[in-house]
Amino acid sequence: MPDLPREYVIFGVLVTGAIVKMVFAALARKNRRQKMVKVGTVTAMKCYPVKSCRGIPVTESIATRLGLKCGEATDRHWMAARSNGDFVTQRQFPKMALISVEVLEEGLVLNAPDMPTLTVPLCPATDRAKVVKCRVWSERFEGMDCGDDAAFWFSTYLKTQGLRMLFSAPSLARQDLTRTRKPAGNPSLPGDQAAFSDWGAYLVVTEESLAAVNEELEEKVTIDSFRPNIVIAGSPAFDEDNWNELQIGEVMLRMLDRCARCVLTTVSPEKGEKDPKGEPLETLRRIRCVPEFGKSPVFGVNAAVDVEGVIRVGDPVYALLK
Repeated sequence: MPDLPREYVIFGVLVTGAIVKMVFAALARKNRRQKMVKVGTVTAMKCYPVKSCRGIPVTESIATRLGLKCGEATDRHWMAARSNGDFVTQRQFPKMALISVEVLEEGLVLNAPDMPTLTVPLCPATDRAKVVKCRVWSERFEGMDCGDDAAFWFSTYLKTQGLRMLFSAPSLARQDLTRTRKPAGNPSLPGDQAAFSDWGAYLVVTEESLAAVNEELEEKVTIDSFRPNIVIAGSPAFDEDNWNELQIGEVMLRMLDRCARCVLTTVSPEKGEKDPKGEPLETLRRIRCVPEFGKSPVFGVNAAVDVEGVIRVGDPVYALLK
């Protein structure tokens, strides 16, 4: 039998290696799934296309590695920024809570009290001439300017000159989660990215945890005060702290760390004003502080998607416990 050409041999070795790797990965996933236990059901989902603006409820969504989809829009792929690229949120401008967002055929549509409608393209072609450096917390990366009309709209509504609207176009540099310093250590893996979210691409909370917080409050708050992407019901309060991985339908999520909460939780989603008593943040500081996070209370869990797919409200949720 004649010897095969060297390139054929190399190709065969590479293919065999890839197949073996896939088989072992599939077996590992199967083994993990066999160890999972049901922890609840998805009861709500929200996509927040524009950072710190109102979210869009969805009953079915494609969960990508960069966030939930709502039509052609992906979670937190637009944001308002100062002229130097620094992000702005409800922390500085509580009125951003009143900016509604819709995904329509004509584009991404924003409305706010006493303002004309703003429409920006959903999938603009990348124009390097419009790409600027921007910042979310300590991370610096790229965003594409959405133009003067959008800049004027945000500057007028928030009564602050020089604001711009940025878009995280597919070809731009994004947040590398592994570079961020975290209070309890950074659990992200190479390849974990986000667009304009504070850190992880997903935030998971439970209805029971919200109920436990509300038991401590005189004036109850809704889940919107915590801006989660996925809401789950069916587990004891704060049981999400003990989850290592989640399976929802075909989607696999890896829990990153507990979400440290800040003054943004005090902004009323309905009024666009900060609570004069600092609630629910003050109550969270009393009941949900843990040593590794210092004075920042925790509520909900940041997560990353390892296997993309469709999530639906009503889907059962299975967890691999820590």
